[in-house]
Amino acid sequence: MQRIAMFGICGKMGTAMAGELIKEEDIDLVAGFDSINIGTDLGEYLGTGKKGINITDSYKDILKQSPDLIIDFTIAEIAKRSINWAMDNNIDIIVGTSGLSTGDLKGIEKKAGDCNAKVLIAPNFAIGAVIMMKVSGMIAKYFDNCEIIEKHHDKKKDAPSGTSIATAKNISKSVTFNSSRLKDGEDETIDSSRGGFTDGVHIHSMRLPGFLAHQEVIFGTLGQTLSIRHDSINRSSFYPGIIFAIRNIDKVSNYTYGLDKLIDLGK
Repeated sequence: MQRIAMFGICGKMGTAMAGELIKEEDIDLVAGFDSINIGTDLGEYLGTGKKGINITDSYKDILKQSPDLIIDFTIAEIAKRSINWAMDNNIDIIVGTSGLSTGDLKGIEKKAGDCNAKVLIAPNFAIGAVIMMKVSGMIAKYFDNCEIIEKHHDKKKDAPSGTSIATAKNISKSVTFNSSRLKDGEDETIDSSRGGFTDGVHIHSMRLPGFLAHQEVIFGTLGQTLSIRHDSINRSSFYPGIIFAIRNIDKVSNYTYGLDKLIDLGK
């Protein structure tokens, strides 16, 4: 039986994922961490009946429940603190929180090498999105250029998304399409019309009510284009990736970035 603590349990993702995890026979959801609903019974909050464990914002309370694994869906500032705390206490942690900087990730990776906890950080847990990222890197060398359009709900704090940045990085391992955001002679009549730019790839971010999480990677070459698109229609799309990560956490190294490291598409 794997003992799990959900951080950010009162957020939309935390609540949705905890509501699924509590149904699993081989998982015991033993703690909920959040800055709201403190003192509320965990089971009553999830609608499964009194559990005798209250939602808390205290790391000491979490430690009393002896979790084997933490799932984090908070915000970057809290996630960074919680990851370091988990490593200090030799507790494995899976992180779905976005907005961690390159510097944050490098610091976490360095510290993870000297601890007994495993840290898995994933920009996206939707299996289809992970495959999209992986396939984009595999086929990039056959095209002349590529751009990414990502669409998320209007409450998302970071832009571009972690998924689009990870996709661009995967593509850049095969080919660098552009050395700068604007080509020689290219002009923007409105600033930033050509979007963001990282790892040789342009990224265009949309934030509108009605969206959840959507991304299209568009490749172009002589006389043709190829589009790879993934849509998360609701938050249930992330659960198969979450449970897959939980059940395979022993297979990853002390620091792993991206669920794609666990997915084998063959040769």
